[in-house]
Amino acid sequence: MNKPSVYIDQNVIGLILEGEINLTDQPDFYWVYSTEHFAEISRSSNAAKYLSALESIGAKLLKLDLDHNFKIIGTAQLIKHGAPSQHYKDYIEAIGGVDISENLFDPFLAWINGGGHKGLLEKLPDNLAEQLLNITKDLPEEHASLLSNRLDVLTPEFNRVIEQLAKQGNDISESRKSMGDGKGAIGGISGEKQILQIWNIIGPTFTAVSCEQFFGFDPIEKQGYQKWPIYLGIVGCCAVMDLIGFQSERKCRKVEKLPNVRSDSNHIAMGAFCSAILSQDKRLIKRAKAIYEYKKIGTEALLINTNKE
Repeated sequence: MNKPSVYIDQNVIGLILEGEINLTDQPDFYWVYSTEHFAEISRSSNAAKYLSALESIGAKLLKLDLDHNFKIIGTAQLIKHGAPSQHYKDYIEAIGGVDISENLFDPFLAWINGGGHKGLLEKLPDNLAEQLLNITKDLPEEHASLLSNRLDVLTPEFNRVIEQLAKQGNDISESRKSMGDGKGAIGGISGEKQILQIWNIIGPTFTAVSCEQFFGFDPIEKQGYQKWPIYLGIVGCCAVMDLIGFQSERKCRKVEKLPNVRSDSNHIAMGAFCSAILSQDKRLIKRAKAIYEYKKIGTEALLINTNKE
């Protein structure tokens, strides 16, 4: 990217449509969006208006670079050609062939964040097994048989884990207390080096892991990666922040709201490849600033204010 790039949060597109702000096609920098915007747009009732807003400001698509195994390699490229409407069409066609739902584990995530529904949690092992079998139904018989045998072993164990979680309950205040934040100090942290401030509170409870490991930037299980990509690290860090109560919202406790929670995390992660990220969401901007500072990422996190505030 030769010119500076400003990644816009989804709520900025909403402000454009409402006439609250006027962003024009800028000759000195790029307005930037990603396929995560498409994920949010696809959940709306009128995709065309959001795509039109992106086209009106000359926004460019930012995509993660992948290797031949479709693994993230840690860089991203700006696609300067093609209209958002065409990129969106390509996106919808691509996800149309994916049989497993990214929302599958939402009942689990909502539960550990202090919300969700016990019944949905208890159905998770069966739903997982059903989806895995569905996406492998066209495999050769020997491979399908091997997977079936593995599921026969793993499903009962997963059921036991879920049963234990349901039995323990999901009192988030007790969970945070067990992590060393009995007084809720993490929610009020401010100033510089906020992630390190958090670690000073809960680190003594997690002596077996480092700060990098706890916040998801260097997981012990790297799923085949030699070095964990910063994009995945930021997404994982946001999930940890939800759990410990740093700039978290109640929507992370609602199964139906978790796709939006994921989008917020993904926007922060994609913003790390740009010169700045722009949002109306105060919590998102505060998280972005804390993460970018900790990882020494040069992206500026900018809060946009409107007359409505």
